[in-house]
Parts: sequence; structure tokens; C-alpha cells
Amino acid sequence: MDELEERKQWVRQHLERAHSLPTLPVVIARVIGMVDRPQTSSRQLGDEIAKDQVLTAKVLKLVNSGFYGFSRPISTITHAVTMLGFDAVKGLVLGCSALEDMEEALPGLWEHSLACARTCAFIAEHRRMGEVEELSVSGLLHDLGKVVLYQGFAQQFYQVRSLVETGDLLFYEAENEVLGAHHGLVGGWLLEKWTLPAKLVAPVSDHHDFRPHRSHAEWTAVVHLADVLCRAEALGNGGDRKVPQLQPAALKLLDLGLEDIRRIMERLDAELDDIPRM
Repeated sequence: MDELEERKQWVRQHLERAHSLPTLPVVIARVIGMVDRPQTSSRQLGDEIAKDQVLTAKVLKLVNSGFYGFSRPISTITHAVTMLGFDAVKGLVLGCSALEDMEEALPGLWEHSLACARTCAFIAEHRRMGEVEELSVSGLLHDLGKVVLYQGFAQQFYQVRSLVETGDLLFYEAENEVLGAHHGLVGGWLLEKWTLPAKLVAPVSDHHDFRPHRSHAEWTAVVHLADVLCRAEALGNGGDRKVPQLQPAALKLLDLGLEDIRRIMERLDAELDDIPRM
């Protein structure tokens, strides 16, 4: 085992220890348990989330922010559960909890994540894919690993930021040099720990390491493309000033050409004018 692989294994082992993971409030732990029980109804889940007024406000604000493009406001959590499904709402609840520290970790990271989530929806709708809402959750959570590293690996996180500045590297390239693992893998490990389904986890884990033969490659290709487009448009802040390379295999899998990308970019420019460019 080489040195980088040893570092990678150390990071994963460190995260596997419960005290090293971002903690979940009690209400969110209960929500996760309810989602995983098949007998739970939309009303029961909505009522449980609604017990926490702050969490309710955050979820409803996100749902109505243009994230999903509903023509009418979603006024209750039960309505949101009915419209989006359990797994999507579970992801939103986790996102509202886990991502609230984004601004402290990297100013502009929340805006980038929201832009990526909405761009995922644009791409999925352009291709007439199903489960757009759940796919958008993967986009929202795709940079969760950066927050995890900030919270649990502060010294290495600042080494990464320094290397980004001095070495002119992409953030994930600097992470690989310092930790042997990038934020996609770290975020995926945490989401696995939180028992999100593989179709939501794989796009987070692999969005900087796209390979068409991996499971859930189509969803991963969408998140990968959305991230690159948002970085190219400087929507929010991903932690560096460079744009990751767009993988041709992702476009091939999605059957998208230059005209498709142009149309998606036009919608991105038209509908994401509320996201600051940094």
C-alpha cells in the first residue's frame, strides 16, 4: 500500500468513528428512521419534521427557492413529501442540517451547491429523465465532503486551501495530494453512514472521478456536468478559481452534443440570476 492509499484509509477510518462524524439533531435522526420504515405515511413524516420549526422553515424555503421550479408555493412539509417522495425529502432534511456550516467552511459554497442542484434538474428535464427531484438532491449534496473535511480535519483542510493558492490546483486535486482522497469520496462515505440510497450516494462520490461502467453512472454524469457548468459560470464558490475538466464519456452517456449544452447554458443563465457569481 502506497503512502496516498494509506492516507485515504486513515481518512475513512477516522470518519467511521461516530465522534468524528457531523452530528445529526434528534429530530433528523427520527426522520431518517421513519423514512426507512415502509409503513410511514406522508402525513406522519410531515408531522415529525414540523415539530422542529427551524428545520421546517429551512426545508420549505429551499423547496420554494426555485430548487424544483414548482408553479405554486409548497406551504406544508406534508405537501412537500407528497410532491417529492421520501428519499428526496430525506436528502433535503440532511442537506439543511449538514450544509448550514458551508458558509463557515467556504464562503459561497452553499450558493454553488444550490446552483448545481438546480442545474441537475435542468439537465434531467432536457433529457426527459425521471426522478428529477431526487437527482437534484445529489447535486445539492455533491460538495458535502468539503464541510466534513473542514469540521473533522481542520489542519489538512487548511493545507488543502494553501496548496490550492500556491500550487494553482483544483480543490479536489489538492485534497488528493494532502489526504489521498477528495471531498466526493468523503461525502459519499458519510452519506452511506446516513443510509441514503446508492443512487443518491454514487453521484456524490464519483462526480470528480466519472467512469461510465460504475453503477448509477447516468446520475453521476448529470452531477458531473452540472458541477462543471456552474464552475464555468462562477456560480457561487467551489473553493478554487479553476474549472474541472468535462469528461467526454459523461456527455456520450447522456447523449448530449454542443447544441444541447448551449440550450442548457441558456436556461442556466436565464433562471439562476438569483445566484451570485463569485
